Amino acid sequence: MAIINYQQRLTNLTQRRFDRELNESVLTNSFNRTDIPDDFKYLAESMRPISRRSTEKTIEAAHRVQKHLESKYQLNFTNAYRTQGSIMTNSHIKASDFDLLVIINRYHYIAPGLPVANPYQGEPNDDISELRQQTYDILKDIYDEIDNTNEKCITIFNKALQRKVDVVFGFWYNTPKYNETCDEYFRGIKFKPIQSQPDYPFAHIRNVNVKGDLTVDGSRMGIRLLKTLKEDCEEKLNEINSFQLTSIIHSIDDSRLTYQKGGEIKIAQSISNHISKIINDDDYRKLIVSPNGLEKEVIPTSLIKKLQRLKLDLDTLIEDASKDLRNSNILQQTILTY
Repeated sequence: MAIINYQQRLTNLTQRRFDRELNESVLTNSFNRTDIPDDFKYLAESMRPISRRSTEKTIEAAHRVQKHLESKYQLNFTNAYRTQGSIMTNSHIKASDFDLLVIINRYHYIAPGLPVANPYQGEPNDDISELRQQTYDILKDIYDEIDNTNEKCITIFNKALQRKVDVVFGFWYNTPKYNETCDEYFRGIKFKPIQSQPDYPFAHIRNVNVKGDLTVDGSRMGIRLLKTLKEDCEEKLNEINSFQLTSIIHSIDDSRLTYQKGGEIKIAQSISNHISKIINDDDYRKLIVSPNGLEKEVIPTSLIKKLQRLKLDLDTLIEDASKDLRNSNILQQTILTY
């Protein structure tokens, strides 16, 4: 078993959840209670959502960027604006940055086999380059801190709200099911013309949220817990991304994640058992797919050692918190009000 410095972990958690615009840590009221041991406090607090007030500030920062762009673009095509990322599924673990999608709305890519009614005569590469250049020119005159080095996005920092916003550029990708239903669940995004497989962020968001609601937030709690353990691990686990952690939780049966008051340890144990099976059963691991059901085998063999390290901390946390819980009838009652 690993040894976890819970005081340091709680310090990390406090710093990560400190909202500089609100000038407060967005923690629960139970965080400062002295009758709850640090191990259970770390477990429970890691699973709790960021406050709505803090999240709304992040969304506001993105809306401000959108308004600036809408008022100043001088393009020969219209744009659509959408959002993506963990804030949209309420699975973020800090006062987070935010993805604002700016999508060329004049034309779209289509899935193979669909008829091309009005072939586009322009050059998509030129359009996306122009969109990005105008975006940069507009935002650099408004924001002091702007980063144009990432191939996929432009990042600004809003000093007033103390938030980052990533402006991500893309094209629509229409599938037969989208053409039939006009439901954006079935609509994809390509971030560059040569991208062979589109992303489906809206299907991802909807499916993660449906599972979150069906499990009384239990699946979201599981995602937050794994993200927190990864963030705080003494060993760098950068090879595991949030998408993979979300996919792991999404593949667990709802009945094992459904939250009831005081059920934090039960959910953590379900996650540990599931990760064990992923690590030890190659055939089962290959069945893990993305929440939208389209990306296959999302947990490659190369991640097994990192998952083992993540599970080591998870199991230590479960054992420590369970021991304290078994030894205190008072604590068993107290956690029902956490």
